[in-house]
Amino acid sequence: MTDQDKNQQPPDDAADQVPDGAAEKTPDTSPEPGPAAKKPAPPRFTPVAPSGAKRFWRALTKRPHAGHVGVGLLVGILGFAAVVQVRGDEEDVLAHARRDELMQIYDGLRRQGDRLEEEITELRRGRDELISSADAESVAMTQAEERLRQTQIMAGTAPATGPGIQMTVSDPDTNVRSVELFGAVQELRSAGAEAIQIEGVGSDTSVRVVADTHFLDADGGVRVSGRTLEPTYVVTAIGNPVNLEEAMYFPQGVVSKLEQKDAEVTITQFSELTVDTLHEVQEPQHARPAPEED
Repeated sequence: MTDQDKNQQPPDDAADQVPDGAAEKTPDTSPEPGPAAKKPAPPRFTPVAPSGAKRFWRALTKRPHAGHVGVGLLVGILGFAAVVQVRGDEEDVLAHARRDELMQIYDGLRRQGDRLEEEITELRRGRDELISSADAESVAMTQAEERLRQTQIMAGTAPATGPGIQMTVSDPDTNVRSVELFGAVQELRSAGAEAIQIEGVGSDTSVRVVADTHFLDADGGVRVSGRTLEPTYVVTAIGNPVNLEEAMYFPQGVVSKLEQKDAEVTITQFSELTVDTLHEVQEPQHARPAPEED
């Protein structure tokens, strides 16, 4: 053993020397806690934003504060001021516009109105076409029936009702002749009478006046279309009552000539009259319907 080895070898009594308290400490042989042994972390709180519907409902149901009311009033005042300002600006533009500018504005409005009128006309034309195409047969039938009724009234083969006048001619001395009654009928036709009948109260006979009605003098009265009428005469005419009565009172007209015959004339207007005497149509001896042209 060399001297170096001797120096490196610790002394025997050094190994037996233990510091105070060293013997009481024992090494900790328990295993260190691993990842699985650690306590789980508490869950994090994540706030959830309310939906738009909830926010809207909350804003509606929430009692407004004084600040909210003030903001609302301020917004309303600002909106009103903006509207007034815009209207004022428009009025200022028209008030300070030049003549040519005003003419341009007018022309634009007029053209726009013309376009609207054209659109209205087109829409009405389309509506009429739809109605005519859908109800053409019904409309044609209705028009044919109306023309038939008008023709029957003009021919005296159907009763007629409407406003008109009734002229009563009292002729106790039978001085009224056929020319006076014929003149009365002519004046009534000229004034727009659409249906006329003449009644002879003395003979209890009445005649419907039509296109081929003729007048002749007769003993004790007037002969109308082959029937003798004796006074008093009652002439009933349907048409505009005012026009018909004025036609009778025309200067040197019907009433004036009848009064010259010592007859008394009374004319009464009615809002509703009926001409119910019918004309018996006779087949013409010579006239025939003309053939229709192709």
